Amino acid sequence: MRILLAETNWNSMALASGLTKAGLIVTRVDDGHELLDFAKFGAQSAIVFDLNMVGVKGTTLLKELRARHPRMPIYVLMENAHWDTQKLAFDLGADDVFVGDRNVNVAAAQIMAGVRRASGYSSAIISLGALTLDTLSNTASIDGTMMQLTRKEYEILELLALNRGTLVTREAFMNHLYAWDDEPDSRIINVYLSRIRHQIEACGGDATTLETVWGLGYRIFEIEPTRQVA
Repeated sequence: MRILLAETNWNSMALASGLTKAGLIVTRVDDGHELLDFAKFGAQSAIVFDLNMVGVKGTTLLKELRARHPRMPIYVLMENAHWDTQKLAFDLGADDVFVGDRNVNVAAAQIMAGVRRASGYSSAIISLGALTLDTLSNTASIDGTMMQLTRKEYEILELLALNRGTLVTREAFMNHLYAWDDEPDSRIINVYLSRIRHQIEACGGDATTLETVWGLGYRIFEIEPTRQVA
């Protein structure tokens, strides 16, 4: 999961560090204008920012982000906030308000839960037939047989699973994995997908359910076992 976060004060910087340690990929931006740019073109799973950032009115920013991303989890930070301000944040579409020095492990768990629920999953374990992804440990298995995936391969598989049955474009993969930071040739996605399919087969699953729709993108359906793995 990739989190888009505006680092504008100590609390947001501490949270960014904590989210990274929790296993999330964090895109860090410096202000509200940059946050809007990344939100428009990136492939983030959730957005986090301080409602009182300098340069952009936080309520205006929240309203625009929610209009642009109706289903995406959005969390706002506040050093101190009156109940009326917190209510306004919820009225404008915030999924939650983190007030003060929030425990980063709790915040990370809450953000990941929000991302999963937005994709229709209720727990940290995502199951698509024989395929199981553990979003806490960033691991995947086929009927209990652990897949040997790199972190980027896991992120691709998780992104497909969170969008099960829906096409995910090559551009979306690139934005999710690299966020314009030292991007390699986009054909690297073919290498990652080939490796994932090989691992699905090696663990006894049917790799054809990870489908390529030429010229459009990729999608995954429930994976059924094809044979017993010794």
